Amino acid sequence: MKKTLLALVVAATAAGSANAYNFHIDQTGTDVNFYGSLRLKWEHINSKTTDANGDSNREIAHGDIDDNGSRFGFGIKQNLGNDFYALGKIEWRFRDTDARNLASNRHNNFGHIYTRQLFGGFGHKTFGELTYGNMTTFTDEIKQTDLANIYSLSDGLLVGNARRAVQYVNRGLVPNLKFGAFYGATSKRGATGLDLAVNRNHVWGAGAVYKFEIDSLQDVTTGLGFTRQTFANGVQETAYAFDNAYRFDNTTLGLDLEHKKISNVKGIEGLERSKYEARAVVHQKLSDAWNVYAMYAYRTNKLKNATYATATEKNLM
Repeated sequence: MKKTLLALVVAATAAGSANAYNFHIDQTGTDVNFYGSLRLKWEHINSKTTDANGDSNREIAHGDIDDNGSRFGFGIKQNLGNDFYALGKIEWRFRDTDARNLASNRHNNFGHIYTRQLFGGFGHKTFGELTYGNMTTFTDEIKQTDLANIYSLSDGLLVGNARRAVQYVNRGLVPNLKFGAFYGATSKRGATGLDLAVNRNHVWGAGAVYKFEIDSLQDVTTGLGFTRQTFANGVQETAYAFDNAYRFDNTTLGLDLEHKKISNVKGIEGLERSKYEARAVVHQKLSDAWNVYAMYAYRTNKLKNATYATATEKNLM
């Protein structure tokens, strides 16, 4: 089966929909940051499916206006002296992926509020941060096509969040270089707080991003990342990323190249799935408040070593 998908997506973000309020207390050296962001999307999808006999079927679907990662939360940073500090963060998001909302036919992803991030730790201005909890991992920062940080055609193939994880991140040891690594132990829940079909045994990953400044108007950014997670049924997912961006003044071109290998698919020994993804973006900054961008993504998803018919999916978005 071959499937081609063409999706037209409008990401709606009203002016002022993202807000942040920062408070600093001089007497105690405490910084508190309250933030929130409303993110909506509307999709028009034109899909074509071709079976082994060459017969094709075309479907057109119009989506509702849905939540696309709206969030709110706050972070705290406490100065401890000598460039040391303590930090913590909690963030809430929305979902409607449980049975109660599906039964009531609510599909706008605003049905329930859940805790997306909850972590704390210690840091040093030069030697980095060490945190523990449920968090967005450093490998989420490897991608160079998610420049707008509002709507992206893909979340990437690397693991971008982890529960019950310990993470180390350094952003100050070497100028223009940031790097990090994380490890998460056994968890029965995923990023949305719902139970996984199969418990996760372990997850870990590492990455680095370096920005090379050519001159005052130009720079090149390169990111490398790796993640792996294993599950109780023997499934193992390994992903690699090589992501790049070039900026000239207010224009940025980004290109992400990523690969994921899934071993023992559905717990079947020897059955493998291979995914490749390439994403490109052109991002233009118009002002401090306004940006425009266009994005293209090409993806393949192929099942290998199967004793039955395999499927390859190619998506154009």
